[in-house]
Amino acid sequence: KIAAQGTFDYLLIESTGVSEPMPVAETFTFEDDTGLRLGDIAEIDTLVTVVDGSRFLSELDSIQTLQDRDWQADPEDQRTISHLLCDQVEFANVIIVNKCDQINSDEKNQVKRLIQQMNPAAVLIESVYSEVPLDRVMGTGLYSLSDSENHDGWLKEARIGEHTPETLEYGISSFTYRARKPFWPHKLDLVLEEMLNKAPPFDRSIILRSKGIIWLASFTGIQGEFSLAGNHFNLVPGNPWWAEIDKEHWPKGLEDAIAPLWREPYGDRQQEIVIIGQKLDRDEISKALDACLLTEEEMDMGEEAWNHMSVDAGDPFYEDWYNAIDSAAAGGNDNEHGHSHDHHHG
Repeated sequence: KIAAQGTFDYLLIESTGVSEPMPVAETFTFEDDTGLRLGDIAEIDTLVTVVDGSRFLSELDSIQTLQDRDWQADPEDQRTISHLLCDQVEFANVIIVNKCDQINSDEKNQVKRLIQQMNPAAVLIESVYSEVPLDRVMGTGLYSLSDSENHDGWLKEARIGEHTPETLEYGISSFTYRARKPFWPHKLDLVLEEMLNKAPPFDRSIILRSKGIIWLASFTGIQGEFSLAGNHFNLVPGNPWWAEIDKEHWPKGLEDAIAPLWREPYGDRQQEIVIIGQKLDRDEISKALDACLLTEEEMDMGEEAWNHMSVDAGDPFYEDWYNAIDSAAAGGNDNEHGHSHDHHHG
């Protein structure tokens, strides 16, 4: 009705503080009973996230869930503050760093550098009392539906590739860890625990955010979706590797697109993890993750042997993943079966 009236040029829609930009954008593509989509009569111009600059770093390190603060969207909402904050930042076109009057120059620049690492394509605006020029958040044309459709939950950094940070003054940097062998689940779990607890060698690196895909020796047919924010990490089953799907069912053009990633005999299976933080010791972090990989002799044993050996070693992800895959096959929601760890360190 509003669109038909032609009265307004723009509508500014303010979501709740616990909403995420991606699901909001997706609603514009949903069809109603008549086949009409919201995107047929209106278009998204800009997705804006407002960040409390004075609390951004401490909230990112928080162990609290939305339920702890009575912010949950529904009784089943198990999200953490840190993961919500990352989701809101990583999908935005414009990010307003508010309350800049409450932090000094070094603190402000540290927040901005971290946000730029998390979402290098976003426009950053400093503000006090959220006062910004209207043309910086409306009529920008920054939102792209095609870009959103290609967004698969990866950090923007993973697609752009590694680069030298604009400044090392605040020690914020990133790199992408890659490997072509699967992880032993029990060894990976131990390393991730050490990472959260800042045990050596992670006592010299401050890992603020990490995300990517993981190949586990116990579930070789399915990608692991990994996410770490602050004091939490999640590792849940995702989509099958393309190597598990008959090529006749591949989308057109996929074979050429993933050719650079393809390695026989395991196809596109790989480790690809983006790590963002302060004073990162890339060599030590990579060495710790490398120690979780199968050896060449273990690789030769084959996938069936890997599965049995993982279970015998005490795979900490096995039950959750098995239940999630079983639930998904039955039409349930596998997101409820994620393997997550909550920790706090002062």
